[in-house]
Amino acid sequence: MEGERGYIIGGVAAASPIWLAPLAGVTTETYRSLHARLGAALVHTEMISAAGLSHKNGKTARMIGGSISIPTVLQLFGPDAETMARGAEVALEIGRFGAMEVNMACPMPKVAKKNGGAAMLYDPAESCRMVAGLKRFGLPVWAKIRKTEPRRHPLSTEDFCAALIEAGTDLIVVHGRTPAQRYDGVSDKGIVTSLAAKFPGMISASGDYYAPDDAKEYLDGGCVSVLAARGAMRDAFLIPKTLFALGFPAEEKYLNMSPADQINLLAETGREAVKAEGERFALVMARKLLTGMLKGVRGAACLREDCASSRDWISLEKTLTAFAEQSEARE
Repeated sequence: MEGERGYIIGGVAAASPIWLAPLAGVTTETYRSLHARLGAALVHTEMISAAGLSHKNGKTARMIGGSISIPTVLQLFGPDAETMARGAEVALEIGRFGAMEVNMACPMPKVAKKNGGAAMLYDPAESCRMVAGLKRFGLPVWAKIRKTEPRRHPLSTEDFCAALIEAGTDLIVVHGRTPAQRYDGVSDKGIVTSLAAKFPGMISASGDYYAPDDAKEYLDGGCVSVLAARGAMRDAFLIPKTLFALGFPAEEKYLNMSPADQINLLAETGREAVKAEGERFALVMARKLLTGMLKGVRGAACLREDCASSRDWISLEKTLTAFAEQSEARE
């Protein structure tokens, strides 16, 4: 639904339906801030352990990060409704959020063995209790799920969605791969759009959004929003390109950035990451972002190799600065 402040989706006001998905080890405060600048209308925290929060684990609490200028959704995983509620209570003492989201989609064994993530697809009753238990905090409650498998899971994807909605879920983000697929193969966009038709206003899309046309397919199919995940890593400017292509307001300066400007943006983001998350994370993030920048630019492959060998931020930033200066000289 479109309102005075943009779109009201899942109980949250956002400027557009193009959002940043939660990415484990990636969507820290700095990464979220970067994509807010690039045009994402809403961002997610990393997937955070409700058990870790409830046990006052400092490392887990630091994953929440600080507040930014656009709505942030707290994504939690946990084994049961009680743990989920305790974790949420701690998180809400630390940060401010537009909504809370229960992860019922992560297919990785280290999460599933703790009865979290996609393991919740085997237990619809407890999944619904999680949603109902979080409603008492007064924020919209969302769920992130995957396509279920008839011979593995007790409910079809449609029936699972219906149960979550009956329990009080305000929005369901559906990834069109099964847990067994993990991130291989092709995401089933058809099931996501069929669910959007079945449950109008309730389904957001995740999976295989790598180009503006992918977002358009989801939105044209009735999804209320689309979340950029690995696509935003492959192309750091996927979100502003999508906004422009689909007719939403977009910052023109991010649509055709020169190589030097891209590098300067990366260096600025890296410096912010050093302060907020530490040098080690800044190095990892800069290298990941660099893979999605400088497409077709001469010397980019060598730059990526040089940055991969850097062992501290100072040396990596010097490498970036030298490349930016060379690029400016060639322009």
